Amino acid sequence: MASNEISYLILGHLTQDLTPSGVQLGGTVAYAGLTACSLGHAVRMVTSFPQEPNLPAVGKMTIHCCLSKKATCFENIMQNGTRSQYCYSQAENILPDCIPASWLQSSIVHLGPVIQEIPPETVQLFKKHPFACATPQGWMRSWDENGSIHPIQWDWAEQVLPIMKAVVLSVEDVGGDEKIIEEMVRLCKILVVTEAEDGARVYWKGDARYFPAPNLPIVDATGAGDIFAAAFFSRLFFTDDPWQAARVAVQLASLSVSRSGLQSIPTIRDFHQSMVEIMK
Repeated sequence: MASNEISYLILGHLTQDLTPSGVQLGGTVAYAGLTACSLGHAVRMVTSFPQEPNLPAVGKMTIHCCLSKKATCFENIMQNGTRSQYCYSQAENILPDCIPASWLQSSIVHLGPVIQEIPPETVQLFKKHPFACATPQGWMRSWDENGSIHPIQWDWAEQVLPIMKAVVLSVEDVGGDEKIIEEMVRLCKILVVTEAEDGARVYWKGDARYFPAPNLPIVDATGAGDIFAAAFFSRLFFTDDPWQAARVAVQLASLSVSRSGLQSIPTIRDFHQSMVEIMK
């Protein structure tokens, strides 16, 4: 890695998503990792998958894949405007020895579990990292014998949230429960709650600000929260300004829903356009 490159380490399961048009690669590591690539970072992905994954080439990405007999397989089913999510199989957990030692001091660390695959002992590797961040949705849900995903209480949140530089989750991740959000605000340095087409709210140093989303047609909202998170963490790293980071992230995530699948990954041109928009 060149000395001037900002490295972005991301951990989580690459998924096989069942869609009407066939099986597609997905998961936080795909959408957030490719977004970080597009924004110019040297991305280091650690995942668990049955074979070496074939992701679109949008920038500099190195993948360390801990081979697993199964992939994590998801299906999202929309009915009457409500999404039901299913998980039919799970890849192996990402344990501390899955991560190359030389990657532990990456500039930005993004813990992006989708289905409980990052255990506490892996998180603790980054307890003193100055810029460890998380999208904790995968620690806040489980699944039944039919694969139906449902929210659960995250019993070890107090071990994680205080050591994170920033945390991004959706209001859907907590089932709209404002009491859970209030408790997370207490534990987090910076907490961002995304609210789909309504934009996002950011909590920082006792203040809360709302950032509305532009009104754009929705083609496919899959991955929008992960794109938001990568854009937010990236801008926060450069500016240390959560308000500006949120403005940029809202613009890029909103643009992403007008495209389908991994085509939603923002380009560097999209980023520059978003900077123009927030400066108006």
